Amino acid sequence: YGIAVAVFMAISALIGIVTLLCVKGKSENYFVAGRSLPLWVVAATLASQSIDSNALLGNVDLSYKFHFYDGAVLPIGLGLSLILNGVFLASKINKDGALTLPDVYAKRYGKVVEVLVSICTIISFIFLLAGNLVGMGTIIHYLYGGISLTGAIWVSAVVVLAYTITGGLFSVAYTDVFQATVGWLGCITLAFYMIVTGNDSLTQYLSH
Repeated sequence: YGIAVAVFMAISALIGIVTLLCVKGKSENYFVAGRSLPLWVVAATLASQSIDSNALLGNVDLSYKFHFYDGAVLPIGLGLSLILNGVFLASKINKDGALTLPDVYAKRYGKVVEVLVSICTIISFIFLLAGNLVGMGTIIHYLYGGISLTGAIWVSAVVVLAYTITGGLFSVAYTDVFQATVGWLGCITLAFYMIVTGNDSLTQYLSH
């Protein structure tokens, strides 16, 4: 399993680095992928958001410990937010030519609101990123016993940083396509294995 995870991380990093060629020094390419991503890539990118450490491992853990809806509340909320954004906001934001969410607020409410929204966004994503890095680090620590949990989290941070900052949204989108494919296949396979064998040792480990 350790080799498979290492290969997975290496491929993700390689895809991210290769997408640097798509940016071509343009900010629009970096932040919004030149507004050129095909629908299937966007769909895969959005779908992959439901299989990160917070949304997958954390929600499974909550459902396992407490009740189904304790774990389901996040994916249900995310799904509804995507539908509402797509119906009411997406076309308007695209027409405005905004590159980031704070850009949208800046054009309507000014610089002060833009700065406040930027701060709120940074803080919220720090918590989101922290949860994902801990989840990724926990898996690495589980597979490679010689690496401490703290060290595994740092390894995760370096790998994610390497492929994220190189290609911007191009990097995020195309690594998401790869990760979503592997992730969903892994989730279905693992769920089938645990149902058939009754082996929940990994779930018990992650719940501690």
